[in-house]
Parts: sequence; C-alpha cells; structure tokens
Amino acid sequence: MLVVGAMPFVLYDPPHVTPAGETAPQTTLLPRDPAIWLLGVLALFSMVPEGAVLDWAALYLQQELGSDVARSGLAFAFFSGAMAVMRFAGDSVRNRFGAVRTLRWSGFIAAAGMLGGAAAPTDLIAVASFAVSGLGVANMVPIMFSAAGNHPGLAPGAGIAAVTMFGYSGILVAPSTIGFVAEHVGFRWTYGTLALLLVFVALMAGRTAAADGLRPAGAVAKPA
Repeated sequence: MLVVGAMPFVLYDPPHVTPAGETAPQTTLLPRDPAIWLLGVLALFSMVPEGAVLDWAALYLQQELGSDVARSGLAFAFFSGAMAVMRFAGDSVRNRFGAVRTLRWSGFIAAAGMLGGAAAPTDLIAVASFAVSGLGVANMVPIMFSAAGNHPGLAPGAGIAAVTMFGYSGILVAPSTIGFVAEHVGFRWTYGTLALLLVFVALMAGRTAAADGLRPAGAVAKPA
C-alpha cells in the first residue's frame, strides 16, 4: 500500500538522448571501467560488517561476553536503530559536509565502533559500541550508490546495477563466512578484522566525489 501511495510522487525520467558527436554512455551490465568495480568493492566492504552485526552479534554477546538472551538482542536493536536515525539525517549531513568527507568520517566512526565491540569487556559496552558503528555504517552505501549513478561514461542504471550487484553479495556471503571464520578464531578477532575493512573504505573515500553532483555532459570514463 505504501508503494502504491508513493507512485504519484515518483519523478518521470525522460529518455536520455546523446548529442551528436558525443560518446553514448555504456549501458552494459558488466562495465569495463575498473573504477566502478572499486566502488562495488567498497560497497561490499561496507555491507559485510553490517551483516556481521545483524546476524552474529547476539551470539557473540552470549558466547564470549556472558550475556543473557534479553541483553544479547540489544546489539542488533541498537545497531539497527542507530542506522535508521542516521540514515534519515543522511542527506542533510552529506549536503553540509560533502560526500567524500561524510564517507571518510563515517568509515572511521564505523571502524571505531566495530573495534570497540571487538574489544569490549562487557556486553553493555559492546552494545554501545555497535550502536556507534551503526551511526557510521548508515550512510556509506547510499553515498556509493550516488557515486555509481553519477559515474562518468556509464548510464546511471548501469553504474548503480554494477555496484549493487557487487555490494549486496556481501549480505549473501557474510552470514556463512563470518560464522566459519568466527568458529576458528573467535568473534573478537573477526569483528576486529572487519574494522580494518571499514578503515580501508574511509581511506578510499575520494573515489566517491561524483556523488556530490551530476556528471558533465558527454563525460566518458578513461579506459584502463
């Protein structure tokens, strides 16, 4: 019902016409531009920690921090709640600070929260740390999707599709992979390693500069 109610407010997207003498943007599902796949890797590295908290934080609190059933569920709740709050504020934050700066600080905040959860001495500190991580993770993937849609030389749909395909594979592979790794090295080391992925995303924030504006007309990605 919500989708049907929102339909009258969906903006019409007219057909894109390439002016004479300009190179038409790529519309293939598998673009040849390596820069778009790097965005996909960054989206993947952002989604895997998210999936690790949503799927395994409760078990981590129970097995390694001695939490009871009621408290163990708070990690998921506070992480998700923090993500929701910050995602609603995401456009305002990004408009004020810019996509690159927002992603950089979001990555560092998310990494600090993930590392705090990994090193937490008690379950409540772990819950608070995961909430901080949720604040950072919230706007990372939306920024990458915006950058993909504005990527030079690619049709918006092709760029977003490529990054989405790569990024959402993190949601598919995270549960089983995280569980397998944690079984052998423990959840603390696992979450600590995921913090490094978030640091990498923060360091590569400059790759999302296109998220702040529309592409120049006729811009074409340079071949690798």
